[in-house]
Amino acid sequence: MNDPGPFADADALVLDAFQALIPPERLALSEYAARNRYLTDGIGEEPVKFDASRVPYLAGPSDALTSGLYRTVAVPGPGQCAKTTIAENWFQLSVETDPASFLWYMQTDPGVKAYVKKRIEPMIRAHPRMAERLGTDPAADSMGFKDFGSMQAEFLSFNKNNLINKNGVRIVADEVDNYDLSELGEAKPVLDVRKQVFGDDGCLFMLSHPDLAVGLSPAGWKKGIMAVYRDSTRCMWWWPCPRCGAHSSPNPGASRFMALHYDADAPLDEVRDMARLRCPVCEGDIEDGEREAMNAAGRWVGIGEEIGRDGRVTGALLPNPTYGAWIVGVMSPFADGGLGGLARARVSAERDAEQSGDEKTARQVVVKQWGFPFVPSRKIGAVEAEVLVERADPALKLGVVPAWVRFVTVWADVQANRFEPMWRGWGVGGESVVLRVERPEAESATDPKAWDDLLDLMQTPLPLADGSGRLLRPRAVGMDMGGAAGVTSRAYEAWLRWQRAGKVRKLGVASGRDVWDVVLTQGAPTLNAPRLQVVYPDEVRKDRAASAVAKGRVPVARFNANLFKDDLALALTRAEPGPWYVHLPEGLKDRSGPPHPWFEQLVAEQRRPNGTWRKAVTGGRNEAADQMVGTHVLARLHGIGRINWDSPPPWAAPHDVNPLVVADVAVVPAPPTLRAPRPAAAPAAAATRKPEGYLGRPGGRPGGGYFRR
Repeated sequence: MNDPGPFADADALVLDAFQALIPPERLALSEYAARNRYLTDGIGEEPVKFDASRVPYLAGPSDALTSGLYRTVAVPGPGQCAKTTIAENWFQLSVETDPASFLWYMQTDPGVKAYVKKRIEPMIRAHPRMAERLGTDPAADSMGFKDFGSMQAEFLSFNKNNLINKNGVRIVADEVDNYDLSELGEAKPVLDVRKQVFGDDGCLFMLSHPDLAVGLSPAGWKKGIMAVYRDSTRCMWWWPCPRCGAHSSPNPGASRFMALHYDADAPLDEVRDMARLRCPVCEGDIEDGEREAMNAAGRWVGIGEEIGRDGRVTGALLPNPTYGAWIVGVMSPFADGGLGGLARARVSAERDAEQSGDEKTARQVVVKQWGFPFVPSRKIGAVEAEVLVERADPALKLGVVPAWVRFVTVWADVQANRFEPMWRGWGVGGESVVLRVERPEAESATDPKAWDDLLDLMQTPLPLADGSGRLLRPRAVGMDMGGAAGVTSRAYEAWLRWQRAGKVRKLGVASGRDVWDVVLTQGAPTLNAPRLQVVYPDEVRKDRAASAVAKGRVPVARFNANLFKDDLALALTRAEPGPWYVHLPEGLKDRSGPPHPWFEQLVAEQRRPNGTWRKAVTGGRNEAADQMVGTHVLARLHGIGRINWDSPPPWAAPHDVNPLVVADVAVVPAPPTLRAPRPAAAPAAAATRKPEGYLGRPGGRPGGGYFRR
C-alpha cells in the first residue's frame, strides 16, 4: 500500500512547477562569479574556486555587462590579465540563471576549436548546472554550437560567412584587433547589426590587446579596441601609494601616472632587479609584492569623475552607451616575472630593435605584456644649424610681439651662475616665434633675491608690433628646478615666497592637471614617463633638504623630455609657416658671423634609435633646445592642443579683445639688471662693453654659447 508504483510524487511536481515560476536571483556579474565560478586547467585537475580578490579590476567591466546601462563594453588589455574570464563568467551566468542567445567570435577556426576544447568544455563539466542543461544529442553539443535548451551559444571565427543570418542578444568579440577586417571594415559596426533586433537587451563585449592603435594619444586610436575605448566612458584604474596614500593611476593617459621605473642602460638582470613602480606624488618606490593591496583598494574612474590625491571621487560618470575599462600590465598578478619581468622584456626587445631596425618584437612586448598601444620610432629628419640660420627672418624684431601672436610663455633654464629665460609667442594652430632671450648672471643656488628678480623680468610684458604702445603680458611663466646643488631648495623657497606675496595664481584645472601662471618644471628622461603631469612632491630624491621646504605645497610640471624633444625636432623640419611652424628672428644670429651658438644649441642633441635624446658632443651646450621645450611644456599645460581657434579662450584671443594686453605703458616696470655683484671694471674694460641686444660668445671662445645684456 505504501509503494507509489510508477507514479511521480505529486508534491515534488507541484514544488518543481512553483520553482519554475520563481524569477532567477538577479546578481551583478562580479558577485555571481565570486559565488559560483570554478576554474579548471582542462587537463583533469580538480576545479578550484575563482578568487575574485586577486583581480578586483574585473568587477567594473563585469558589472557593466549586467547593469542594463550599456550596449557595449570594451576592455583593452594585455595577455594574462584575466580579461577573457569576464566573458566566461557572463556565459556561465547566462546559461545558469539568465538565458539569452550567445555569439562568441574569435580570430580563426583553429583558434575557436582550441579554445572551446581547452576552456569552454572543461568549464561546462566543472559546473553541474551548466552540464545538466546541455543537450545530449550530438547536434546540440558540437565544437561550435552548444544547445542549453532555453538558450544556444555559437563559437565562430570572424569572417563574412559566419556573420550571415547570425543574431545574438549577447555577443563576445575576443581579440578583435587580430580579426581579418580586409573585407568587412571595423568589427563594431558589423557586430552591432547582429544584436540590433533585440533593442536595449542586446549587449556587445569587446576585448583585445591594443594592436591596432598607434601611440598613447587618442588621436592615434583610429582602429580596433582602442577606437571603441576612445569613444567610451574611458575608465582608468586608480590605486593608492603604500608610502604616502595618494591615489594615482598605472594608466599612461592619467593625469597622475604611476610609471614603472628602471635604468634602461643597465644590464638586463639589473633592469629586472631594480624595476619599481614610482609614485608620482611622493616619488617613493613601490615593490612588486605591494601591488595586491593596492589593487584591493583600487577603483575605476571615468570621464565626468575626478579623483583627488586622497582617493575621494567627485562628479558622476557621463552617460555613454559604451563602457570602457583599460587594463594595463602592471595591474595583473599574472604578469610573467612581475614588474621585473615586464621591464626586462621591454628593454631586451628595444635593444634588439635598435640593433636590427625591426620593431616587431618590441611591439609585441609593449602591446601584449604591457597592454599599451605601441609608439613606433618616429622618423625625424635632422635639421642642420646652418639651415635654421638661413631661415632666420630679418622682418622679425626681437622683443616685439607680431600681430598674429595670441599669448606668450616664458621659461628659464637654470645654471649655477646664471638664468637663461626665453619668451615664445604662440598663434593659431601652434605656430610660434622666439620673442626674446636673456642670460642674466646670478648665483641661483645661494641668492634668493636673484630668483625674485628673475620672476620680475620674466613677467615683464612685451610691446606689440602695431605701434600702439600696448603690451602683451605672459600667460605662463616657468623655470627649471634642477641642476646645481641647492637650486631645488631655492626654487621651492622662491615659489612659496611668491605665493605669499600674491605673485602666483592657480588658474583652474585642465585635463585633470592644476594650471598655475607660475610653475616649476622638471624633465623626466625615461621613455616610460608620462608626457605631462602636475605633481606636489613631498620629497625630492636627490635633494632631501628641499623636501623640508616643499612639503607637498609646490606645483611641479613634470614632463617627458624625450617626447617634447620629438615635438621640437618635427616642428623645426616644417618648411612653411602654418601650424607648429617655428619662426626664428634674425637677431638670434651672432653678429660676428658663424658659427651661431644659439642655433647650434638648438640642434645639439641627436635622437637615438630607441627614442631617447643625447648630446651629439659630450659637454656640448643645449640651452636653446631646453628653452624651446620648456616654453612648449607651459603652452601644453595651458591647453594649446585643445584650443578651438574659431572660439578661443579670452587669453588666446586677438589683441583687441585679449585681457593680457596692457594699454598703459606706464604700468610696466623696467626690467631688473639681474647681474651678480662683481668687482668694479677697469675703464678700458667698461669701454669695450657691447651694446644692448648683442649676442656673442663670452670671452671670444668658439662655440661658448650666446650672451645677451
